Amino acid sequence: MKKILSMLMAFAMILSFAACGNDTPNPEQVGPDTENPQSEADKPEKEEENEAEIEELPADVSNKDYEGLVEGLGFAEAICGVAYVGFFEDPFDDDYAAIVEKQTELLEIYSFVAEIPDERFVKTDGYELYCIVPANLDCSVKVEELSMPEDTEAWEPIIGEVIYESETGEPILLKCNESDIFTNVLVTITTPDGVEKKLSPYLSLMDGSLAGINEDESELLALDFSRPEMSTEDFYTFDELINIEWGSFYYHDDGSTYVMNLSFYYDENDRKCVSFWYGLENSDIDEIFDGTVYESFDENGNWDGGYTLDMSLTGGLFYNGESYPHVCSYKFQKEEGSEDSMYAIHYGTESPFFMGTEYQTFYFFQPKG
Repeated sequence: MKKILSMLMAFAMILSFAACGNDTPNPEQVGPDTENPQSEADKPEKEEENEAEIEELPADVSNKDYEGLVEGLGFAEAICGVAYVGFFEDPFDDDYAAIVEKQTELLEIYSFVAEIPDERFVKTDGYELYCIVPANLDCSVKVEELSMPEDTEAWEPIIGEVIYESETGEPILLKCNESDIFTNVLVTITTPDGVEKKLSPYLSLMDGSLAGINEDESELLALDFSRPEMSTEDFYTFDELINIEWGSFYYHDDGSTYVMNLSFYYDENDRKCVSFWYGLENSDIDEIFDGTVYESFDENGNWDGGYTLDMSLTGGLFYNGESYPHVCSYKFQKEEGSEDSMYAIHYGTESPFFMGTEYQTFYFFQPKG
């Protein structure tokens, strides 16, 4: 466990260096008229190896982003990186590029994800989109369909047809997972020496995190590069949230618009409290929830930037005098350059803001006037 944590910390450091840029000239841009302070004879052997690796990168991806990720994977001794790109409702057509481009947070660091070509867009039934990046171009990649038999209690998955196969370890986009109970794909990455790593990415119903990438019996490691490293300074503290009504909108497929409202406050006993309601625009409120807010902590006992909202139904059109609990977990990310708005990043899946908004990330703002 300590070894994995050390590798993850090292991986995060590598990615942070890559995100800051690199002033070293691209080997393809260095010519006879390019000023280079170090002669070819003085270059260390390791740098020559790195240049050779850069020249082998796929031509259709951004070298800097891709190179930084692959370097981080190699430093952490990982066989591949996996990113959860997003959740999308039907219809999910072949115009995946337009969908990927909306994932601005991921693309700010890994712009190559938006440049993966059609032939490496792998799709089966499902609503989730993942990016898988092998750490070595000499790896082979195979994607097979999985299904669960209905007539057995063993729940042993059935391996179906091969829907994608490549002898080169180029990054792919994978659409899958029609059900949130089990995954319907099996990805096999084979190293040049024949060692296999199997993964079936899905979102955990416990906290919405990426799962299914390190559950095989091999000793090979896969790393999650879905979310950039953030510190607690990137999130609102409770005292920064209080005495403000934060609003947001949810646009339903049928054209209707839901309005949401969050308020945080201290009660007379100095307990952290929350009130939440939602309803159709220009209509009555559907449900009102009230409850207590608990800060969430990491394994070292430090606040991790998140909160648990332990609420109960107390009013609204759907309230008939009988209440029910509503517990969910959120992080409220500050929007850079703005003091009156925030991002509410929902990492939970079982208890979203309201039914039908699983996996959604909402932009909350401070209403004016």
